[in-house]
Amino acid sequence: MTIYKEKKADAPIDILVVISILAAGVMVLAVGLLALQTQAATSAMQTITNFFALDSVHIWWYITRAAGLMGYLLFWLSTVWGFAVSSKIFDSFLERMFTYDFHEHLSLLSLGFVVLHVLVLLVEKVEPLSLVEILVPFASAYRPFWTGIGIIAFYLTILVTVTFYIRKWISMKTFRVIHYLSVAAYVGALFHSIYDGTDTGLTWVQWMYGGTTLVTVFFLVYWLALLWLRKSEQTPA
Repeated sequence: MTIYKEKKADAPIDILVVISILAAGVMVLAVGLLALQTQAATSAMQTITNFFALDSVHIWWYITRAAGLMGYLLFWLSTVWGFAVSSKIFDSFLERMFTYDFHEHLSLLSLGFVVLHVLVLLVEKVEPLSLVEILVPFASAYRPFWTGIGIIAFYLTILVTVTFYIRKWISMKTFRVIHYLSVAAYVGALFHSIYDGTDTGLTWVQWMYGGTTLVTVFFLVYWLALLWLRKSEQTPA
């Protein structure tokens, strides 16, 4: 039984490894096919540059936008997954160790995409930001308020994620209180994405924000209702 739990706990890592290998394989194959169609005199570096349009002014702008959207989606999924784990929704058909570890890995993945989103902003040429503007809330020249909200949400996310690794040194009450900040972090990330994001004007992006918000509200209300019921059961009549 112990071995089964360990395998279940490792499942998220296995899935991520498989997806990463497949994605890398597709990229290598695509580059290889393109290289076969180019002239022999063309260097490998030039081939890669042409394929990914790395010499384009806009390529880094596209990357940071895509990374920001992926970071938001993964953070949203981590948030609602956390509500589901706390509400024990998955306990009837999934090992709790699996759901807990998957929640942790979702948080790390979202942070990874957000870090990519931030780093590219330092080098892209459309709306470049300085290191101070990226690290200090409300210091940005570009929509300072909503950029600052995003920075604060990022710091809160880091704080919540760190608690996964210091849990044995803090009390369960402290762990839960810090984890409650993830709700504030999500709200901050949502408003930052809506009011600071370049793609907010797109219809599908608006539907995405609306849909993810409704799902989050549902899980939040469900989680709060369960907390209220549990406290009511513990309160002596």
